[in-house]
Amino acid sequence: MKHVNLTMTTTQIRRANMTKRTLSAIWGAGLACLLLSAGSMSAEIQTHTLTVDIDNIQVQTGALMVELYANAEDYAAGHNPSASMITPVTKTEHRLVFSDLADGQYAVKVFHDENGNHNLDTNMLGVPSEGYGFSNNAGSFGPASFKDASFSLQADAQITIHIR
Repeated sequence: MKHVNLTMTTTQIRRANMTKRTLSAIWGAGLACLLLSAGSMSAEIQTHTLTVDIDNIQVQTGALMVELYANAEDYAAGHNPSASMITPVTKTEHRLVFSDLADGQYAVKVFHDENGNHNLDTNMLGVPSEGYGFSNNAGSFGPASFKDASFSLQADAQITIHIR
């Protein structure tokens, strides 16, 4: 069996410690550069503004309930909108602005809650008795699908929704 000498001279210990400190400094500098570049990458992510004009409002009472969705599942379920707004109705048309939106596919749902009960009221046949609308003015014969109402947002944009 071969004998290994595990003792180090003072000079060897200093060199080993210097090497550890040097490697630690290099690793730390590399980590700092990585974090700085990640920070600058996130600063480069461009966001957009979506202006939504809503017109053809028949009654000047209640509020507009507006929801912006970024995927078909949430849109269909009516849950987890990417953004939403409630604005009192005071005139026949309103302009709403959603800001800080990332690139992507979006769809907008809006209804005019005339009586303030936070529900889209319907008649006995299930036909809405309050105004409603969708992006792309989709949904001529019932609620619009995400596919029909969605649009691509790659820059600042403006859309118009006509209340029915």
